[in-house]
Amino acid sequence: MKIQKVLKTENAFRVTPLRIGELLIDPPLVLAPMAGVTDRPFRRLAARLGAGLVTTEMISSEGLIRNHSGSWNLFKRDPEIGVPVAVQIFGSDPETMAGVARKVAERGADSVDINAGCPVRKVVRQGAGAALLRTPGKLFAMVSAVKRAVDIPVTVKIRIGWDQRAVNVVEVVRGLEAAGADAVTVHARTAKQLYGGEADWRQIRRATQAVSIPIIGNGDVMDPSDADRMLSETGCDAVMIGRAALGNPWIFSAIARHWGRVGPWNPEPTWKDFRETVQAHLQAFRAERPLPPGHYRKVLMWYSRGLPESSPLRARLMTVRTIGAMEAVFRDWIDALASGDLPFHVCKAGEESARCR
Repeated sequence: MKIQKVLKTENAFRVTPLRIGELLIDPPLVLAPMAGVTDRPFRRLAARLGAGLVTTEMISSEGLIRNHSGSWNLFKRDPEIGVPVAVQIFGSDPETMAGVARKVAERGADSVDINAGCPVRKVVRQGAGAALLRTPGKLFAMVSAVKRAVDIPVTVKIRIGWDQRAVNVVEVVRGLEAAGADAVTVHARTAKQLYGGEADWRQIRRATQAVSIPIIGNGDVMDPSDADRMLSETGCDAVMIGRAALGNPWIFSAIARHWGRVGPWNPEPTWKDFRETVQAHLQAFRAERPLPPGHYRKVLMWYSRGLPESSPLRARLMTVRTIGAMEAVFRDWIDALASGDLPFHVCKAGEESARCR
């Protein structure tokens, strides 16, 4: 049985780095692929704040094989990112996926990740994403084809099954290992659950016990204590953070610091750090990926989560229409919070975050 090496010290868990092929991922903390979220500015931010591996948004294999500029824009090399970057691709044809994997490897991807977990209808009806859990033989053939096509590590992101009547995580991870996958991420929900209900970490443990390749656990990690529990309860080799990082990239530095890592981040970020991070993120976002003002509003709402007086802020943001006005409203809100007694660092990914609500 493969168990993550976790040494409990007085104040932290010390965890071993994750090795996937030739990649060393330290800390073993991964930014999940999220459509519309994990663009280059966000990947850069997560890496700077402690993620050991970052992942692109999922990218259509059909778009890449046809050289659609919009698809390739989702994967841009960034010299400022000092950690490995995985490119996640989705599709239903093994040979097309192999050809795409070869292309992204040639353009500098550090690893390629196959999406076999997305439950969104427009992906599933193509026979891609979580639909592959219903045809595991096809998924295994896809992994074999991709593995033959590239020299970089090949990983797969799955869910525990299609629904509660078809939880086949052990069968799938064993087949993926046999097909040549270098690691597997297990999101501990079924496809039918979407993002509701609780993640079933017992299924991650079953996966870690079934194979010798690394298993990355995903689902319901919200703070450092959750990350500790996932490692200790499941034996997984790394933790992946997805929705908990929306508007809260500091979750990576909180966990990394808790695990004894030292980085360039402020150990106790201030309201000034918060303001500057949001401003820099929006400026980079605007330069890289111009979108309607509504998208900027959504990003600012993400950043407001878990902070005091966030409901009035969101109501105010809905009344303004320009990006400049949204940023002004947000700055005024931060200034008001900064004048109070509550330190910013306890609100984002800290064990005391309940104080902010």
